[in-house]
Amino acid sequence: MSPPPAESGYSLVWSDDFSGAAGSLPNQSKWNIVSSGPNLGNQEVQHYTTSNSNSSVSGSGMLHITPQHSNGQWSSARLEGKEAFNCPAGHRMLLQAELRTGTFPVTQQSGIWPAFWALGNDIRNGKNVSWPQCGEWDIFENAHGADFSLGTLHYGRGGSDHLSKGSARQTFQVETFHTWAIKINRGPSNWQDETLEWWLDGKQFFSIKGSDIGDGELWGRVAHKSFYPILNVAVGSNFPGGGQPDDKTTTGLGSGLQVKYVACYKSN
Repeated sequence: MSPPPAESGYSLVWSDDFSGAAGSLPNQSKWNIVSSGPNLGNQEVQHYTTSNSNSSVSGSGMLHITPQHSNGQWSSARLEGKEAFNCPAGHRMLLQAELRTGTFPVTQQSGIWPAFWALGNDIRNGKNVSWPQCGEWDIFENAHGADFSLGTLHYGRGGSDHLSKGSARQTFQVETFHTWAIKINRGPSNWQDETLEWWLDGKQFFSIKGSDIGDGELWGRVAHKSFYPILNVAVGSNFPGGGQPDDKTTTGLGSGLQVKYVACYKSN
């Protein structure tokens, strides 16, 4: 088991260490296991299922998301946190996970698109807010088995008004577990100086200030509202370096995602 670590100056407010019997589904009191067809707008081809062949716990404290290919169709899993979290004024909040991407060679992961991210809860709580108005934090994502991630913020006023800001490519060693996090810092006394910060293994690699957005309403949507965590592995991708699966793309955990924990912390 890998319980979420203590974070200095923070209290743990929610977590999942993916305990449970080997082969069982993730804890459905904490996660919605999505059943849906592919998002064609992102060039995806997979169907998300509630089958334990696509998402299960290992029996030793690990989530496995495993793409499968059968009868000409790709399947995979997407987990959406049932709880959503916001950072109170004057405080800081961390949303983080320790994970490892697939370890098959790049030639066997064409089109594979794992991600740890979060959506603004207003998209699902009956407030008639759509994407990207709800806000999106892309904490970790990569594709094609490559050794880099991009940290990205998606926002806007809705409809075709889609804005984004993103990091440079952040490289990492594919074969090992890494801790990816976003920190919301509302310690400053004015929203212009508040920040969203992207972290890898305890080191910040990207940040956005309220003044970078330049609009108090838009900043409030991405830094003051509640967000819920998402873990998934898509197949087929418009992510840089991604693309479509081919006849060499291999099913199984070597093209999947392994997660030791997901946790949310708030400053004391």
